[in-house]
Amino acid sequence: MRKGKDLIGKTIIAYDSGEKIAIVKDLIFDQDENCLLGFLIKEAGWFRNARILPLFLVKALGIDAVIVPSKDAISPSVDRANIHKVLQDDNTLDGTRIVTTDGRDLGRLIDFYFDEKTGIVEGYEVSGGIFADAYSGRSFVPATHTLKIGRDVAFVPAETVGLMEEQVGGLKAAIQTANDKIQTTAQSAGAKLQDTAQSANEKLQAAARAANTRVTDAIVDRSAQKAFTLGKVAQHTVNTPNGAQLVLAGETIAPAVADTAESLDILDELYRSAGGSLTIPLRERLDDSVAGLTIDRAQGRRAQRAIYTPEGYIIAAQGQIITPQAIERARATHQESALLEAVGLSPTAAAQSQASNLATVAGTRLKTTTTNASAQIQSDATSLWEKVKATASDIQGRSTHALEEKRIGRALGRPTTRVILDRNDEVILNVAELIGHKAIHSARSAGVLDVLLDSVYTEPPQLSIDELRAPGTGKSAL
Repeated sequence: MRKGKDLIGKTIIAYDSGEKIAIVKDLIFDQDENCLLGFLIKEAGWFRNARILPLFLVKALGIDAVIVPSKDAISPSVDRANIHKVLQDDNTLDGTRIVTTDGRDLGRLIDFYFDEKTGIVEGYEVSGGIFADAYSGRSFVPATHTLKIGRDVAFVPAETVGLMEEQVGGLKAAIQTANDKIQTTAQSAGAKLQDTAQSANEKLQAAARAANTRVTDAIVDRSAQKAFTLGKVAQHTVNTPNGAQLVLAGETIAPAVADTAESLDILDELYRSAGGSLTIPLRERLDDSVAGLTIDRAQGRRAQRAIYTPEGYIIAAQGQIITPQAIERARATHQESALLEAVGLSPTAAAQSQASNLATVAGTRLKTTTTNASAQIQSDATSLWEKVKATASDIQGRSTHALEEKRIGRALGRPTTRVILDRNDEVILNVAELIGHKAIHSARSAGVLDVLLDSVYTEPPQLSIDELRAPGTGKSAL
């Protein structure tokens, strides 16, 4: 899938000679067939016909150029009757207002997304309308076969609104499914490890601690661990080996704390408290296989950003509701993980990936210890069981409530990207107002907590705050 206006201004190169032969001036769109026919190269004049490039003659639509077999691919418009007719009609698609047949305004059309092989339009980018994003002001309208384009207004079926509504059950269902599997695994592991756990002592705990440090250092460089922790908020309390508290949960990790952790050889524990993960480096190799198990759960969710292939093709547009077709594109281009992250399913994928990776590490280490002496085997095996037991216990505690509380902790003190309303249309928070505990409570009471947590913005805004504010003051604003 490609975006129409991204191709305007692209250089056209002949494959046989390698010459730059033209530049794309405009798009030729057939309103009756709802598809892209080709590209306008040169407009018609008094004594000449327009010159065009049919889409079916394009060899490749690259990131920087359009490749054609030869310069003969560009021809006068009269040689292509269907294209010549469209040019004579001189209809303009840009700026057309899209309205449903029952009178709901979906916005003003500013661009379209099309299949790069067939030219069939898959959706439209519109500005304004009832589904406009509060920050970008744009939304994605899926194309329908019954689109009727007039001079000023294009009509789409009333059912199009349903295709634009996000089905929020996808994430909750995915989390619930993951929790069920995690709890089953944790219970099974706990039953097998109960006897081993009871025989653990301080020496074995120290061995487990050293093993954890070695594993962390092998996966993530110590300098990278230290750099990651600086300025982060500790998610749990970290104690020194003698039992003193190095940093409390909720405290910001200062350079002095990181230096102390490094000198006491507990930098890996501080790294994990700051939110660091051992699975990130390993996930680069395992991401596709793990994400492939959960990619179907992205269907029905709204893409929070555009997803591209390495070649520049669009898998899903920003604001688009993910369809089976988009999922197949992600699978074909090995972009399953990117699609999951774009729809907010990365926490579940990360939890599954973490469990898989830890099991692999534990299995590898257990296999290695079989060549050691009997006493060393018992010590290392017990250490590994302790590690698996701790991991299983940690995973078992990952419930929907825990995930929600983690998201709340990250949202507190950050601005919103949209206006948050309760069910009486009263403003809970305005755009750019900081999220506080009172706002969280009000949003939960009004049943819009998910909306609030999906609207946290972490980058400096590029739009005028005064232009985005809703009338009135947020009743839960700080």
